[in-house]
Amino acid sequence: MKLIYNEDYQECFVCGIENDKGLKLEFLYDEDTKEAYVKYSFHEYMQGYKRIIHGGFIFMLMDEVMAKACLYQSITAVSAKSEIRFKKPVYACEEIEVRGKILEIRGRKIKTVARCIDSEGEERASASCLFIQV
Repeated sequence: MKLIYNEDYQECFVCGIENDKGLKLEFLYDEDTKEAYVKYSFHEYMQGYKRIIHGGFIFMLMDEVMAKACLYQSITAVSAKSEIRFKKPVYACEEIEVRGKILEIRGRKIKTVARCIDSEGEERASASCLFIQV
């Protein structure tokens, strides 16, 4: 497992250590599965319905792991088109793991996928995204 770190993104809301209001999350890369990942427990203030985490926060982490999978390959890219599927709720204070990887690279276009799984290994949400290299 290797830490994914880039000093150019320290104001990022999700991973930037210089963002006072950010989450300051550390993302790792699993060489065996070729996935970027992070473990996190969402706070109660991130809920939509009572105790259920707002889907935007869940997608934010899935988008970030897909971007980190690109960064690990030394590719700076931004999300251009995304599709997300919510299968089961994620609850406040529940630890989840979010994993993302590259499926295909064609020129500047990068196809990625991500999944949000609970401590039992059950998938709560999944996403696919087209990233464009900048």
